[in-house]
Amino acid sequence: MTVRFPQSAVLRGAGFLLCCGGCGSTGPNGNLGTPSQECATRPVTQLAVGDHVILDPAATGGCLRLPAAGAAGARYLLVLASTNGSKSSNGISGSYLLRASNPVVAVAPPAELPSARPALAPGSVGARFDATLRELEGELAADPRNRPLTTATPHLVQAPPLGDVESFKTCSNLACTSFVTVQATARFIGTHVAVYVDNDVPQNDPLTDADLANLGHAFDTYHYPIDTTAFGRESDIDGNGVVIILATDAVNSLTPDCTNGRVIGYFYGGDLLTGPNSNRAEIFYTLVPAPATAKCPAVTRAAAVSNLKPTLIHEFQHMISYNQHVLLRPGTSEEVWLNEAMSHFAEELGGRQIPDAECTADNFTSCRSQYSGGNILNAYDYLKNTESQFMVFPTSSTGTLEERGAVWLFLRWVLDHFSGADSILATATTRALDATNQTGVANITAVTGGDFTQMVPRWLMAAYLDDGPDLPFESTGWLRFKSWGLRAIWTDPRNAQVFPAGFPLVPTSLAASSSISGTLRAGSGRHFLLQQPANGAAWDVQVLQSSAGAQLDAALQARFGLVRIH
Repeated sequence: MTVRFPQSAVLRGAGFLLCCGGCGSTGPNGNLGTPSQECATRPVTQLAVGDHVILDPAATGGCLRLPAAGAAGARYLLVLASTNGSKSSNGISGSYLLRASNPVVAVAPPAELPSARPALAPGSVGARFDATLRELEGELAADPRNRPLTTATPHLVQAPPLGDVESFKTCSNLACTSFVTVQATARFIGTHVAVYVDNDVPQNDPLTDADLANLGHAFDTYHYPIDTTAFGRESDIDGNGVVIILATDAVNSLTPDCTNGRVIGYFYGGDLLTGPNSNRAEIFYTLVPAPATAKCPAVTRAAAVSNLKPTLIHEFQHMISYNQHVLLRPGTSEEVWLNEAMSHFAEELGGRQIPDAECTADNFTSCRSQYSGGNILNAYDYLKNTESQFMVFPTSSTGTLEERGAVWLFLRWVLDHFSGADSILATATTRALDATNQTGVANITAVTGGDFTQMVPRWLMAAYLDDGPDLPFESTGWLRFKSWGLRAIWTDPRNAQVFPAGFPLVPTSLAASSSISGTLRAGSGRHFLLQQPANGAAWDVQVLQSSAGAQLDAALQARFGLVRIH
């Protein structure tokens, strides 16, 4: 799919804490009082236009109080987010009830209204498989029976010869619990890469030597220097000085039903350990051209080559990350959500640094389209309903494309704000994130010095406000992206067929009698707009776990992000 990126939207340069605790109470008839009754003793939050604050609901009985508006009225963007970034099997989530009222004579509280949220999208099978492999890598690294293989000494380095025939073990199911052995022949030998092709592949439209040279050229000339500059070096445990691309029909066989997508290619960290199915080599596995089947469309040569390029730059970051975290340092593999964020950022780097002529040859309008287009689409889908998705997704996640959109967008915001003058490529920051034995939120905060409970709500506010009309001035810069003007891309009429809904994030408008329930998920949240007319009454907002009056689950580490936009 081709996405046009207007030139003006590509690159752009660039509180206080309430300290009271408490729980909800009930009115004289056993019903929960209005927010104005519950929050009457809490401080009022005063903000000038353009100012924002991050507040902890646990410190205020869930209360947020806004003053009466002046003659010009007032408008606020409110984000309610879970900022717990802990690794978990099923994901950290919990229910909430957000209510609002004006401080007037008490009336019966409104009924609790359920929020309407669509079911989670299944995501692509390729994304699920990638997440599965990242989890398996962590398990293998933690198992003392699997020892990291060491890099060969420099004098042993020797690339395989053209025509070399080798046997390789490849995953034969999406859980990678069984393997098949394939024989393959080296058809291209480059400076940093050797391309082997399975000796038993469909012959209707096979990859040509020119196709393999095209892939090898892209990797040698662009993918390798971009990724090693951004993330560090890969290992060389087999002492051949190259990484291997194995093009095999075994990858096609992983997805006989392509209803939810297909596996295009992958890296598996088990190949860098001493396990029984390890190839003991740096290797990528990719699909090959194949005819259509009852449940899968054909894979043409052109489609294979053009889709493999972003896949290779993505998977190479995973290979580098495993070397940096597991082989070079006594750590485990990076947590899946941050590992995927880094690899999706690698795709963005390809879109920014590879000359467009390389991608127009693959029938894309630009390299931003070929390499970064998937990130833009995934982020768009995430922002359609941020509440229904995790950003810090659980280890049991199916790896939805929306989650991938969330983690790329979050990391992009972090790099914009914590990388100094190099905020676009952010090389020093990305190298530091890989060159460590720390993982997840601990890694992010150690490298940036930031506070995750502040980062998440600021990022969510920025996702709505960035290049929109609602906030013409914002003194801190936190509520902007320096690197992208995504609203301009999503609302460009030339992209209407790709993004038919225009800007995807539509905050829920609150009224003074609102009562909205939903679910917070780790690293994500929900957006609300509060509008006060000229000389409008004050507002009281309260968030609780439910109408029973209990406070939010402390494990959510919930935060309010509030910015006055008018």
